[in-house]
Amino acid sequence: MNGSIKHKEQGGFTLVELLVVIAIAAILASLAAPSFVSLMNSTRQGSAQSQLLADLNRARSEAIKRNSRVLLCNTSDGAACTALTNWSAGWLVCFDADGNDACDSTSATNPNPIVRRGALDTSLTLTASATPVRFNPNGTQGGGGAVTLALAGSWDGAQTKTLTVSATGNISR
Repeated sequence: MNGSIKHKEQGGFTLVELLVVIAIAAILASLAAPSFVSLMNSTRQGSAQSQLLADLNRARSEAIKRNSRVLLCNTSDGAACTALTNWSAGWLVCFDADGNDACDSTSATNPNPIVRRGALDTSLTLTASATPVRFNPNGTQGGGGAVTLALAGSWDGAQTKTLTVSATGNISR
């Protein structure tokens, strides 16, 4: 050996390299953000539609199981049905044995409402062609024709998702 000391070079990133990587990441994030917002809105709309579909099926099955009329109706206070076609404030599933299109009083055998859903996200609007949706003990839907529930979004490119309840009680997307 010649007596000289060799120094190892330390690995790592320079400040300039780090700033370039951060700048590239920021550009990619700004490109991905609008797509992510659109994905979140579509997911929120799909989730609300699935919840409404489940509540329609629940109302129909409760009518058959209990051999009693059951309603799915919009509500503004979370306790009683309202006769509006805008359902964005929420909806109820409840017993209506007396057939007056209103939730019956709670009893030991019929707790009312069966299901209570709150207001939708402000970016969503739910409207119905008729209110309430009625299910008879045999599973048919009320005395009228089909009822269509339309779930629309307020963002650009939003597609309206619909659920239809036929007079026979069949529920379809």
